[in-house]
Formats: sequence, C-alpha cells, structure tokens
Amino acid sequence: MNPNDIDLIRNARKGSTEAFTAIVRNYKNFVYRTVFAILQNRQDTEDVAQEVFIKAYRSLAGLRDERTFPSWLAQIATRTALDWVQSKQKNQTIELDSEKFVVNDDIHRAANIRLDLENALGHLSEEHRMVTVLRADGFDYEEIAQILDIPIGTVRSRLHNARMHLRQLLQDERGDNE
Repeated sequence: MNPNDIDLIRNARKGSTEAFTAIVRNYKNFVYRTVFAILQNRQDTEDVAQEVFIKAYRSLAGLRDERTFPSWLAQIATRTALDWVQSKQKNQTIELDSEKFVVNDDIHRAANIRLDLENALGHLSEEHRMVTVLRADGFDYEEIAQILDIPIGTVRSRLHNARMHLRQLLQDERGDNE
C-alpha cells in the first residue's frame, strides 16, 4: 500500500469525494479482478465492482486502521460478489473477447497463456478461485483467511488443491493443442 493511499483514505473519511475518487481509480483493477474471480462474467463484474465501491464509501467511517484498507476492501468485494451469486442462483461462464490483436509472437503467446489461465480458473470451484486470485493479488494466507472468514488451514488446503487442479487443466490444454 502506498503512503499516498493512507492520506487519501483519511481525507475520504473526512468527506472528500475527490479523495475517494482517487481511491477508486487506484483500486478499481484490484476490485475488478477479485470480483471477476468469483463471477466469471464481465458485465456482472462491472455492476458488482460499482456496488463494492458504494458499500466501501458508506462504510469507510468504520475502517479502524487505514493500513488494512486493501484487505478490508477485498472482504467487501468478496462478500458482495458472493451475495450477487446467491441472488442470481445461476451458473456463470467466462466471456472471452472475440477480437484478437497480435503484434508479435511473444504478445500472441502471452495472450494465449492468459486466456488458458482464465479458462482454467473458470473450471475451478468458487472457493478455489477466490483463494487463488487473492493469493495472486499478494495477500498472505492469514489475510486470505480473514477476508474469507475461514481457518488458515482451509486456505492452505484450498490453495494446494486449486494449484493441483490448475496444473492438470493447463497440462491437458497444452496436450490438446500439440
């Protein structure tokens, strides 16, 4: 977390909409990735991400320590996305952009790897996707346990199982394409 973010959070808590707008700008990709990991649908993710920031703005006064803002925001994002899933009660599928922009082989390869990974994440259970994305976002096991309100041993187990499943899915994908 950057020291400027702490100042922005303090100013936003005092009612500065400009400060909160800067916070949204700084954390929109983080919230989007977290929510998308659960919903696996771009349109719903955009709607839920907006709702996350509305909830964060309304609850900002309750944040006790500005340094915990990223995990606090991740918890709001996770819970809001899970509530959305429960309210929708339907299966979500990954939407892949139909347009491809290939500049050179390296970019093409990187794009294919990203699409393979997105596709593989879509095959994970919701629980495994959440721990994987939160870990990829840089949260340690203890923080993930707090965000998801589960024991740290469960985080370890889910992350291990998710990695094994991802490895198998990606190996299967590579084997099918060769």
